[in-house]
Amino acid sequence: MRIGQAAATFGTAFYNAMVPLSANAEFYSFGGFSNRAGDAGAFRRFPDQDMQVTPEIFRYGFLPLINTGMTDRSVSAGVRGSTNGWDVDFSLTHGRNDFQFLIENTVNASMGASSPTTFNAGRLGFAQTVGNLDLVRPLTLPAVKAMSLVVGGEFRLETYRIEAGDEPSWLLGPDSTAGGQPKLAGAQGFPGFQPSNEINRPRTSIGAYAGLESQLSNRVTLDVGGRYENYSDFGSTVTGKVAARLEVVPGLALRGAVSNGFRAPSLHQVWFNNVSTQFVTVAGALEPQQVLTSSNPSRVTEAFGIPPLKEETSLNVSLGATWRPRDNLSITADAYHISIDDRIVITSQFTTADTIVQRILSPFPGVGRAQFFANAVDTRTRGVDVVVAYAKALGPGTLNLTAAATFTNTKVERINIPDAMRSIFANGDTNVIKNLILNREDRNRLEDGLPREKGTLSARYALGRFSGLARATYYGVIHYRNPSGPAGDERFGAKTLFDLDLGYDVGRGLKVNVGGSNIFDVYPDQQIKAGNISFGRFIYSRRVTQFGMNGGFYYARLLLSL
Repeated sequence: MRIGQAAATFGTAFYNAMVPLSANAEFYSFGGFSNRAGDAGAFRRFPDQDMQVTPEIFRYGFLPLINTGMTDRSVSAGVRGSTNGWDVDFSLTHGRNDFQFLIENTVNASMGASSPTTFNAGRLGFAQTVGNLDLVRPLTLPAVKAMSLVVGGEFRLETYRIEAGDEPSWLLGPDSTAGGQPKLAGAQGFPGFQPSNEINRPRTSIGAYAGLESQLSNRVTLDVGGRYENYSDFGSTVTGKVAARLEVVPGLALRGAVSNGFRAPSLHQVWFNNVSTQFVTVAGALEPQQVLTSSNPSRVTEAFGIPPLKEETSLNVSLGATWRPRDNLSITADAYHISIDDRIVITSQFTTADTIVQRILSPFPGVGRAQFFANAVDTRTRGVDVVVAYAKALGPGTLNLTAAATFTNTKVERINIPDAMRSIFANGDTNVIKNLILNREDRNRLEDGLPREKGTLSARYALGRFSGLARATYYGVIHYRNPSGPAGDERFGAKTLFDLDLGYDVGRGLKVNVGGSNIFDVYPDQQIKAGNISFGRFIYSRRVTQFGMNGGFYYARLLLSL
C-alpha cells in the first residue's frame, strides 16, 4: 500500500504582457501552460481475492498504479482605457483542462491470462471561453460626495467531455472464479470509461450587471448592484447585493452586506457517469465494490426517483466592525450567515441489498451500488472572523504582528426527499429514505469534515534585505461519524502547527528563502477503532482532516526576477 499524498511532477510557464496603444488605452494579455504527472497507488490486491486477481500474471498479488496526466492551458487578451468619461475594459479568455488516466501494474481479472498490465482508461476534458465588457463612469450629484455607475456584460461557452478508454480497460471478459462467479470487469484500481460513458456537452450563458458605487458623505458609503443571467439549459435568474459602511466616530466603522446567489449545476455534475471500484465499509471492514455513478438525465437516475438537477439558491448576510484605535493597530470582526437551498451533493450509495436497487442495476454486471448528484440538502453556515494587526518599529527594522481567528458552524437544515423516491423506496418511510440520500458519514463531511475553530498568530520582521516570518496555526477538534453507527465514531484533538521562513534579498533580482511548514512535524491523532484503521492501513483518518497527514515540509528556494 501507498498511504498519503501521491507522487507528482509539475511544470508550468506563464506570461504577462502590456502594450500601450495610445495615451488613453493599452492592450494586455496573460496566460500559461501547466502539466502535472501524478503517480498514485490504489488498494493492494491480495492473492486470495479471486474476483480481482489473475495468478498467471501476478502470483503474489499486486498494487495497481493510477497514473494521471493533467494539462491546463489558458490565454486572456483585452483592451482597457478611457473614452468620453468612461473607463472601459474588454477582454476575451479561453481555458482548457484535460485529465488523462493511465493505469499500470494491474490486470483486467475477467480477461484471465490474456489481460494486459497497462491500460489507457480514458480522458476527461473541460473548456471555457469567456468574453467580458466592463464600464465605469463617475456621476456628479449635488447631495452626494462621490458616485460611479458600473455596468457590464459577459458571454460564456463551456464544453465538457468524457472520452472512453481502451476496450480492455472496461471489458467484462469470460474468466470466472473457482466457484463459478464472474471476475470483476475492467482494470483493477480504476476501470476505464466505456463508450456508453462518452459525452461532449456544451452550454452557453449570457449575463449583464449594473450597480452604483457611492460615497454618500465623509462617513457613509453605499453600494448597490444587480445581475441578470440566462443559461441555455437552466433558464434565467436575477441576483442582487447591497453593501454599506458607516463611520460612527473617527477610526470606528460598521459595515454590512446582504445578497442573494444563484449557481447553476455544473456540466460535470449533470453529465459525469462511470463505474468505479470503491472500497466501502461492509460489516465493519473495507471491501471493494463496483459503484455506478449515473448521469442526471439517465433513465437509471430517473428510476431511482432523482429529478433533474436545478439551480442552487443562497442568501448571504454579513455584519461587521472595523476599529483603528491607533495608527499602527487595527481590529476587524465580521459575522456572517449563508443559507443554501437545493445544494448539489453526491448522494450516499444505494446498494443491491435492496431488491428494488438490485432490479434497477441488473443491466450492469458486477455493479453492487449506485450514487447520483442531486439537489439533496439545504444547509446553513454561520461564522465569525476576527483579525488584529499591529506594526511597530523594532530597532532598525519593522515588526508586524497579526492574529486571526475563525469560528464556523455548518448544519444540514433539511434533506430534500424527491416525491418520486417516496413511492419507490422503504414504503415512503421518511427517515429511511433520508439515510439513503445522505447517511451519517456523508452528512459528517458537510458538517464536521473541517475544524469549526481555527486561529493563526504570525510575526514578520524586516530589516534591510533580511526578512523573517514565524507563524503558529491552531486547528480545533474534529469528529468522524461512522455510517454504521456511533460505535465507530472517532474524535481528533486540537493541534497547533508552526511555520518559519527566513529570506534574504541578494540583489539584482535574486532572493533566497529557507524555511518549513509544520516544522515540528506534528500529525493528527491516530484512529483507535479497528474498523476505521482497516487492518492497519489507515492509522490516520482518510475521511475528515484538520491539516493532512504529510508531517513537516522543509525547503530552500531561489527566486529570480528579470
